[in-house]
Amino acid sequence: MGQKTKYDIEGITAVDPERDLVVLKISGARAGAVALGNSEFVQVGEIVYAVGNPQGLEGTFSQGIVSSIREVGTDKLLQITAPISPGSSGGPVLNGKGEVIGVSVATFRGGQNLNFAIPSNYLKALLGKAGTAKPLVQAKPTKARRSILADLGGRSSEGVVGGRLAWDLPGDQFSGAYSFSLRNQLREPVKNVYCLLVFRDAQGIPLDVDVVRFNGLIPAGLAKRVTSRVHESIGVLTKWRDSAVEFRILDFEIVN
Repeated sequence: MGQKTKYDIEGITAVDPERDLVVLKISGARAGAVALGNSEFVQVGEIVYAVGNPQGLEGTFSQGIVSSIREVGTDKLLQITAPISPGSSGGPVLNGKGEVIGVSVATFRGGQNLNFAIPSNYLKALLGKAGTAKPLVQAKPTKARRSILADLGGRSSEGVVGGRLAWDLPGDQFSGAYSFSLRNQLREPVKNVYCLLVFRDAQGIPLDVDVVRFNGLIPAGLAKRVTSRVHESIGVLTKWRDSAVEFRILDFEIVN
């Protein structure tokens, strides 16, 4: 086992809240600095390497490729297949020459190798603005700004779907009670699912809506029946047609 690098953080010299970057001044490092590459030369399909401490496993070195270069407003993000996990954020992404061409910043849970890095040229620009180091306890909070990651890909709720609605007809009397299935299509369990059901007539005109929340756990690849109730007339007006009900998944949580 190699000797771990030890250093002391002297303070913050520059911050870029929009791109989730911060420059720290350190002392006592026993390793040399890694060269910064030019991220403008990065190409889709290029082999890259992500370095980090995923789940506390120090010095993890993972290989992947640049799968896309995403434009987010006026900014860019590198989409890579090299795995990123909690603990990898802030780690360098290297090219085949050992140059830093990005900084690991985010991953889409539930997706397959949807990992992202901030291009190194943004870090170069931030280094050019670095000033005197301010101790962490004295550093003033920067003005809140919207992160470019907030606009990445939009909000996705495709991992959970609703369907298979059935009306409850005790004694052939319509009570408005019904049940439906929430199906988890992800590889991880989910919980706290919010679902909006829209009921329409034969002409497609909305008749009613029902917001349903299921707090329980839905295992990966499985489903759960959920019950709720609407006005007694809805079943008749929709003519009991499954196609008259639209399921919209509003939100859910992925369970690690």
